[in-house]
Amino acid sequence: MNFFPFILIAFFTSSLITSSAIASTLRSLDNAPVIHFTLARRGGAFAATQYLVDYVNLTYLAQELETTEARFNLTKREVKGNKLIRKAKKDADRDTLMGEVAARGIWYAKISIGNPPQEIEMDLNMLVSDFYVLTTTSRRGSRYDDFFSQSSIPSEERPYPTCRLPIDHFHLPTLNTSLPLTFAHCRPSKSSLNTLGASGSTLGLAPSEHLSQTGSTSLLKQLLEKAVVQRPIFSLMLINGKEGVLSVGGTAASAIERVVSQTKKELDQMGAIDRGELKPAEKSRGLMKRGRKNKEIVTRQADWEEGWVWSKVQGAEGWWQVLMQGVWVDGSKVLQNQAVVIDVNSPFILAPPLAAKAFYASVSGSRPLPPPFSNFYVFPCLNPPMLHFEFGGTNFPFMRGGRGAEWTGIPGGKFSLGRLEKGSGYCLGAVVETRMGIREEKDEVVYNGKRRTRSAGDRGGLGGNGMRDVWVIGEGFFRGVGGVFDYNEHRVGFRTT
Repeated sequence: MNFFPFILIAFFTSSLITSSAIASTLRSLDNAPVIHFTLARRGGAFAATQYLVDYVNLTYLAQELETTEARFNLTKREVKGNKLIRKAKKDADRDTLMGEVAARGIWYAKISIGNPPQEIEMDLNMLVSDFYVLTTTSRRGSRYDDFFSQSSIPSEERPYPTCRLPIDHFHLPTLNTSLPLTFAHCRPSKSSLNTLGASGSTLGLAPSEHLSQTGSTSLLKQLLEKAVVQRPIFSLMLINGKEGVLSVGGTAASAIERVVSQTKKELDQMGAIDRGELKPAEKSRGLMKRGRKNKEIVTRQADWEEGWVWSKVQGAEGWWQVLMQGVWVDGSKVLQNQAVVIDVNSPFILAPPLAAKAFYASVSGSRPLPPPFSNFYVFPCLNPPMLHFEFGGTNFPFMRGGRGAEWTGIPGGKFSLGRLEKGSGYCLGAVVETRMGIREEKDEVVYNGKRRTRSAGDRGGLGGNGMRDVWVIGEGFFRGVGGVFDYNEHRVGFRTT
């Protein structure tokens, strides 16, 4: 059998279904104002292998794992009143905000500020709730300078030692309008090494204001107050490993599904023409821009909640943490009732030690690597598992795809990070063991303002970052699954795309 036509179809499907193809449809598919930002992953798609090779660089992956875990160690847990909350750790360096601006591997959107407009890159961060713009003395990154904006209204208010709260006009995509918004504009001290870092911006998406260091009003809250959007939600849809859509006030699910459907229809017609089953003159009209005047193409979503499977937010208030009701391997449920934190910037799916061992025990032929890479597991490349994560009683495919090598050339299917080494029959799994919350050097609990130190035997309770026995669902899960996040109802919805 000749597989070449199927390889071409896979390639063209991935190429044609892009954020630019979807952008032209977004305005007409919702019955309420929605702001859609085109997303990109800085540095391109995550690649565990080097260019033109199919085996992994374990040292690089170990560094990426350490960087990812470090992002969860910037907060602590506190008992406030009758609930447990997350707050930023008080660092001796008061010049530093949580999250690294303009870091490689982070998903970001572009937005223009001021008059004349200055375009900056706005990094998504699901672990903080601050909305701030950082301007350094370095030429790296994307820079906003209030001095060159005629619409900037300065402020002497300092919500954070290095930040002020000015007002300037933000130019919003999709709606094609601009409006004045308050934001934290931060400049590191000239005596600090932070001033040599890159300029840029952070859009905090965490559901709790307790994770705000600047105390500034979030972007979504300001848009709601100004009646620019009507719903206190945002959604994430990743089209591939380097492009996606962030929707504020609604979702882009209908647009993406429609573009995917029409793209596949076009490809089927191309194949029918090549096989002589359809004459070129009979080919139906191609993809068309959706406008309000085209009644045949435009359909509005009467209920934006339709089609989503919902899970309530749980755990310490601060992150998007929900209950994963089950992990399915090749049709069998191998784990149940697992706590998960959602972070689109994580390149891995992180599993706590016991869960990782139970998971890979169900994957035929898998085994852990020896130290110092014992966080990683391998499985036979020619026999990748079929995986599903269960939320709200519904199974969602995880990195779904066929068995064996895919058109990208990476063996082991989408669950694989690459071969273990050149010529090896084993591939590295995308589910990686994490030991966060276990190997804590300093473990403290703050109870109603009083600090208490816990003994080593008690660690993993209230102390530390609270990530013991908690999974992290990273960007790999969102390839084929969309997510919507509801601030008012404290819930997360998923649907396949």
